[in-house]
Amino acid sequence: MFEDKEEFVADNESDKPLVFRYNREERIAKAPQIVQDYYNGKLRPVRGIKIFFTKQNRYIFFALIFFIGATWIYTGLNRTRAGTTLEGINFELTAFSYEEEVYVSLQMKRSKKAKSKAPVSVKADFFAIDPNNQIGDKRNGQLVYEDGEQYIRTKFTDYDIIRVDVILNADGSEKELSAMVKR
Repeated sequence: MFEDKEEFVADNESDKPLVFRYNREERIAKAPQIVQDYYNGKLRPVRGIKIFFTKQNRYIFFALIFFIGATWIYTGLNRTRAGTTLEGINFELTAFSYEEEVYVSLQMKRSKKAKSKAPVSVKADFFAIDPNNQIGDKRNGQLVYEDGEQYIRTKFTDYDIIRVDVILNADGSEKELSAMVKR
């Protein structure tokens, strides 16, 4: 392809002396004002809370505030809360699908900040929720929680169950949990 082209090679490149053109004062004189200020020692860095209100960082600061606020609002309005504390006991709800069944597990573990170590009567009403947000099936479970890690487990036949809701009642206190079914 390039057989008919001539190649020009300079006469012995290693014999030519290198030309080094470097004049610091001239280079700084042609530089932007911010560079000149830096080399003259006039540029002082912004420190403290003022760093968020500099012209360059203002948009990043407001974007950060916006995303933190949006995340906080989303978690506050999110319906699926799979964990809670009631009467000094931490409850965690999990649900997963295997073949034609949805297995639901409600884990109970005493909180480290619990004031009382007395047994607690726990009653749980499980509701299987379909894609139309209708209750497809209902199960009940109860036990007396004493100490350690204990579970209330149940299963539903999978008729397109997308979420499992639980109404917990522990010695008169009541809360609701919800967990999406993992497929």
